[in-house]
Amino acid sequence: MRNPWPWNLWAKGRIAIPVVHWGREHYIPIKPLELLERILDRENEKNEKNKKATEAEAEESGGTEQEKAAVTSPYPVTIDQSLFRSVGRKIVSDIHQQYRSHHERLVRLYGAFDPDRDLPLANRLGPPIDSEVESAIKKSEYRQLFVEIADSLHHANYRRLKPSEIQEALNAASHWGVRLRIRFSSFRKLEVYARGDIVTKRLKRNWYPPFQYREVDVPIYQRLVVVFRTKEMQNLPELLDPDCVHVRMFKNIPKADVDMMLPGSQVRLTWFDTGKIGIPTMWGLVMLASKLAKSFWLLALLGAVKVLSSFMVVIAIVGASLFYGIKSVFSYSTAKRRYQLNVAQNLYYQNLDNNLGALLRLIDEAEQQEACESILAYYVVLMHGGGRAMASSEIDAIAESILQETLGIAVDFDVADAIRDLAIAGILQFEDEGWRCLSLVEALNKSV
Repeated sequence: MRNPWPWNLWAKGRIAIPVVHWGREHYIPIKPLELLERILDRENEKNEKNKKATEAEAEESGGTEQEKAAVTSPYPVTIDQSLFRSVGRKIVSDIHQQYRSHHERLVRLYGAFDPDRDLPLANRLGPPIDSEVESAIKKSEYRQLFVEIADSLHHANYRRLKPSEIQEALNAASHWGVRLRIRFSSFRKLEVYARGDIVTKRLKRNWYPPFQYREVDVPIYQRLVVVFRTKEMQNLPELLDPDCVHVRMFKNIPKADVDMMLPGSQVRLTWFDTGKIGIPTMWGLVMLASKLAKSFWLLALLGAVKVLSSFMVVIAIVGASLFYGIKSVFSYSTAKRRYQLNVAQNLYYQNLDNNLGALLRLIDEAEQQEACESILAYYVVLMHGGGRAMASSEIDAIAESILQETLGIAVDFDVADAIRDLAIAGILQFEDEGWRCLSLVEALNKSV
């Protein structure tokens, strides 16, 4: 595969369909109403198969036309699709109402820590507050804010990356990434969350033949969220307000390049780059010293003035050293700027949102995940319960098989969240050590 623009290879990532998951996740990669339609399509396909099987059975049994009609005509309609759509939309609406209060609370808490706020806190109206009281209030709100953010990320089915996973990214870099150094001592709190553990396709240049590229599999995170707050004493390229909480959201990040999304990262040149800069410089100095030594002995043999020859040799050595030193500095700066440009390009094209905008996007994702889980759980209990109480483990297993069938990926269904939301709405009730659901009509008329 040829590509005339090799400097754009980092932006050529594409996700293969169907996606290849390396691990089961809680995340359901579909909108609630789209999942609702896929469930109904699955129900229609199942009904059609049952109908054809019944008709084939009637043909094999023989008999008159009236007898065949008696076998095939009472074909049952398993679900009222119009009512099910209405109940699904009601579930989405109920969960949206629940998340309104969470949305308002999170926006209010983040207002005091938002680095992009329009009006500084010192200029806000209101009576003055004692500094110790204000500090205690701020610490309490700071803890509440991180709890709310973590709760939103949990319901949006993100998982927090372990320190060992971040350290692995620091010790490695993908073909498109850069080795970096992070000063963790500059942060009071730094948390990284991810979801969408999949494999994407990217182009990589071959060593031979030249100017040809091949597709390689690259494990990535579809979404990455970084939440951090700096200390007063910080060693960062750009000083950040220690009273603010920063939120960054990125897309399609290779696992080996997670460190590129962390704040305050500094480029770390490889041994190969250091050799490219240092070896030519050292070799040039050695060759220059050799030539100057020959010139010095030649002048001495010719009887030149010793003072003049010594003075000229010293000036030549100093000038050459300065020349090669400046050349090394410029080579180092050029290599560093090239890597920094790569980092900037990744941040520009892979950044989704920042700060309050990222939080609002997270709330929307969490709301959609909760709605998907609730719709699917209600369908499972309604259609597979058969009027009996179902255990949560049974609901979980059936829901996962449906997701595998309809989406083609393995999903670790979060049955606890789904049952909780349906129980709050009054659609699901605990009876006989299991869960029963209301009928479609009862669920549609049920008020929260």
